[in-house]
Amino acid sequence: MSTVARLKKLVFLVVIAAVAVPLQYGSTNHKYLIMRLLHSTLTLKNCFVVDQNRQTLSPAYRAFEEMLKMNPTQSFAHSTDPLRTIQKVRAGFSFSNIIPKPSSCNITKEAFVHDGHNVDAYWIDHRQKDVRKQSEKIILYFHGGGYMLGDVNVYSGVECHLSQLFNLPILHLEYRLIPEHPAPSAVEDAVAIYRALLAQNVSPSQIFIMGDSAGGGLALLTIQALISHQLPVPRGIITIAPWADLSLSGESYTRNQLTDVMLRTDNTKWQTKVIVDTHRSKRLPTDPIFSPLFGSFKGFPPMYVNVGTADTLEDDARGVVKKHKKQALVLHSKQVYT
Repeated sequence: MSTVARLKKLVFLVVIAAVAVPLQYGSTNHKYLIMRLLHSTLTLKNCFVVDQNRQTLSPAYRAFEEMLKMNPTQSFAHSTDPLRTIQKVRAGFSFSNIIPKPSSCNITKEAFVHDGHNVDAYWIDHRQKDVRKQSEKIILYFHGGGYMLGDVNVYSGVECHLSQLFNLPILHLEYRLIPEHPAPSAVEDAVAIYRALLAQNVSPSQIFIMGDSAGGGLALLTIQALISHQLPVPRGIITIAPWADLSLSGESYTRNQLTDVMLRTDNTKWQTKVIVDTHRSKRLPTDPIFSPLFGSFKGFPPMYVNVGTADTLEDDARGVVKKHKKQALVLHSKQVYT
């Protein structure tokens, strides 16, 4: 075969790949396509390379874990300048590089106002069919990041995936972050947008509140705040590895500190100190204003909790499930440990 013939064949294969890959993954975002291809490659590799110590984990999960390990979390636990440190960490917070936003996912900003309280939010829509948000269920999502990190740019890839998975619109709340805005600013923002939705004639039965890590803790704090204000609770709550105990009393903070690929216990301790100190009070980390685990779960809606047995937040999640089952008095309580 001549050099020209080989070149033509190569060009033909490149063109086919350039068309087939975006069609396969439903996106033209090159970052998204690269990460999907990397994940698919690692997943295929893991189908043939078995982890004898963790045989219950799927090849796809292990592939995602490997991707996270490519950009390990750095320690900032010895910093004495919280604002400067957090600004630096925010600049390098690369969750969107691991799960980029697909080009087919639509994001629309909307400002919500309730009783003079303004909050920004974003509708994330990656559904398979178009249904008006007023006539269906929605997921009000609170992102993680230790109450200090994260925004729609960082989390849109995750939320696009959730919108596609549930076939529902996701409403991302841009809640105020610490240390610029001390606790309970985030809870105030969450309650404000919930009230604004009710004022728009969105029924509580249409709303699910969902959050991961600190966002999971915020979801729990929000339900507790709604109940204290005698407001109707949403249809349900979904938390992924919720940060519910800022006193870090769970043994999993020690037991899993070497297996958690996202959180470092030393960083979490530093974040707790900043959160409590920024509040400028003599409250302890166990105060329910910070730690929903030590608040009341009476009147809670049905709840789904997901956490991994390698997560430092494992015992927080287990504690939440235990209190919910004991106090909430609802028929449906589900926990999943992976």
